[in-house]
Amino acid sequence: MTEPYGYHPQPVPDPRFPVAVEHPQGTLILVLGILGVCVAGICAPFAWYLGNKALRDIRSSGMRYTNEQYVVVGRVLGMIMTILAIAAIAVFLVFAVVLLVTAMASGT
Repeated sequence: MTEPYGYHPQPVPDPRFPVAVEHPQGTLILVLGILGVCVAGICAPFAWYLGNKALRDIRSSGMRYTNEQYVVVGRVLGMIMTILAIAAIAVFLVFAVVLLVTAMASGT
């Protein structure tokens, strides 16, 4: 029996070679990390948190995901920007306190 025009049977997957699968949140984590760097620093902690969670999933499942590097890069970007934002807030608060103390000292 001939097969209909344009019909091509799908190959049967070989169990020795696992099928390449993407982690469902890999791209989201990368995008949040990039947005944390470029546009809105508020996205960076979410990239860090979701990246940690996804890496725990990846390590516990034992599977190899094709976009595992997206998770790693997005997580690292989130970490860097979150730490920089916390440091900037700390410097700003110290500067504000010093300014307030000198204003109060010179006012008396």
